[in-house]
Amino acid sequence: MSEPRNDARTGAADEDAEGLPVYAEDGTDLTVIRWMLALSAEERLRWLQSHMQAVAALTRDQADA
Repeated sequence: MSEPRNDARTGAADEDAEGLPVYAEDGTDLTVIRWMLALSAEERLRWLQSHMQAVAALTRDQADA
């Protein structure tokens, strides 16, 4: 397996440890997509719900300020 090459502008690797691309041509971070797809549907739902609660709390805090 070859060493990942780093993007000179960002320092980000072109490939992860398994040799898979880190970013799509449009700049999408593929590692986040792979991580999310590795979770079960229940785990993804729990993650989403916790983040929605955090956003709702921040929104409430902004409205109270």
